[in-house]
Amino acid sequence: MGSVAAAGRPGALTGSDPETAQGPRVRRRGRLGRLGRARLWKVTAAVSTLVFCGLVAVAAQGSVTILADRPASLTASSWETWCTRGEVRTDRQRLAFCARVEGLVISTTHGPGPTEAHVAVVCDFHLVIVRLPDGMAPPSRGSRVTAVGPLLRARDGQREVQAFRMRSA
Repeated sequence: MGSVAAAGRPGALTGSDPETAQGPRVRRRGRLGRLGRARLWKVTAAVSTLVFCGLVAVAAQGSVTILADRPASLTASSWETWCTRGEVRTDRQRLAFCARVEGLVISTTHGPGPTEAHVAVVCDFHLVIVRLPDGMAPPSRGSRVTAVGPLLRARDGQREVQAFRMRSA
């Protein structure tokens, strides 16, 4: 047995026996032991699952209704009457006669024209770009909107609704 060093650290052992002087060898694990790491994985999996379920719930809201061709008769109370209220852009490929998009705004942007604004709407597991009528102020993120107009192919390949009518709820 060794004795406590008077001038050294408190509790330090002195002596000639190497096992006593160095103390028993102990393998130390990192901050997270095996149980801590397992708990971390469980918490991470639970949080990831909740985030995924939240994204699915947001993406599932809303609806997209597409009319491929002009109907024979448009009823006065139907949203379809708004499909003929404006002039369709000629610089874009027309995909359908009309579309009605209802969903949540996730992003807004201005341009390229000074009065031109676009919003990205997530609805029924689709992302649709809506070109707002000229001069209309874009709705805020997270607001619920309904847009009616012809369905076009945007320059970047996205589906774009040229809104002849836009309603924000």
